[in-house]
Amino acid sequence: MAGLYIHIPFCREACHYCDFHFSISMRQLNSMMNAIEKEIAMRKDFLQGEVLDTIYLGGGTPSVLSASQLKSLFRVIKDHYEIGKDPEITLEGNPEDLVPQYIENLIKLGINRLSIGIQSFHEDDLKFMNRRHGKKQSHYCLKIVRKAGFKNLNVDLIYGLPGLTTIKWEENLDIASGYSPVHISAYHLSYEKGTVMDYRRMKSSFKIQDELTSQDQYELLVDKLHHNGYLHYEISNFALPGYISRHNSAYWNGKKYLGVGPSAHSFNGEIRSWNIAKNTSYINFVHKGSVYYEMEKLDHTSRFHDYLMTSLRTMWGADLAFILREFGQMYKAHCLQMAKPYLQSGRMEKNGDKLILSEDGMFIADHIIAKLFMNQD
Repeated sequence: MAGLYIHIPFCREACHYCDFHFSISMRQLNSMMNAIEKEIAMRKDFLQGEVLDTIYLGGGTPSVLSASQLKSLFRVIKDHYEIGKDPEITLEGNPEDLVPQYIENLIKLGINRLSIGIQSFHEDDLKFMNRRHGKKQSHYCLKIVRKAGFKNLNVDLIYGLPGLTTIKWEENLDIASGYSPVHISAYHLSYEKGTVMDYRRMKSSFKIQDELTSQDQYELLVDKLHHNGYLHYEISNFALPGYISRHNSAYWNGKKYLGVGPSAHSFNGEIRSWNIAKNTSYINFVHKGSVYYEMEKLDHTSRFHDYLMTSLRTMWGADLAFILREFGQMYKAHCLQMAKPYLQSGRMEKNGDKLILSEDGMFIADHIIAKLFMNQD
């Protein structure tokens, strides 16, 4: 079973923290969708005939697409791929787009999972991030989504914002939980190079949140959602039992996936590829049949690093038996040796053949994972 990711590179407004590939001009929307549909048809062999278990529309903001554009897109997918009997089909959307008629159209098209970019229920936070919606739209959207019968619902939230007190963060968690989403994704604000937020940070136009407050907010997040019955199955992702994201889990478990659209990445077990991140070039190259992506065949050590980066982010951890089988005794021994200080400090646990990060370890996961890489100086 494999996954299909479709990158819709358009937004109605530029969020100041976002470094994903997107354009706020809709001028090329129709020609872009034509190119994406063509790429879907052209690259069907990349997944080597595997059945699609998940389809994920991300971006950008996929909810800028009309019902007719979505209908055309799914027609092309069904014409060229075998889809499983019970696929998970996700659309990312913003509150201002998710009005009753649009939601009804999504259900008719077979979209059965929504990921809504709420981010915060506080107006000052939304303005700081340059979000288009306000808190009233967030509440309205969540109410009508629930009324429409959407059960598989994810809510996105951000913590670590300048000015976001732990009290306000707890309010965000309580409000979100009150709508009973089966999945919550909570991300710490990061200052990505080239974003408005990073530029303002360098100009000292606001005071960044201190690390202790960030850790307090992370711990509150984990404790509150655990108390509410959510599984902390990946660093930033929490789900009620039975609602772990199948699409995202496929990434972390090393399954095959095809990414279409500008900037999208793909992986089929041996080869990783990534599309160019320029809309006009992507459209022109796809229509001309020119090469619009780069590829690399992963070597042994790169595959090992990939496995650590994905597996250690999850509650299932890295499987030492798998490492031994796939990479050899040297890699297993190295992994155990480098894990010792984290096992001693309690930031990592060993459960049978599994190395699993504790909640404290999750907070500094990137640092720990990098230390387990081979050829460290």
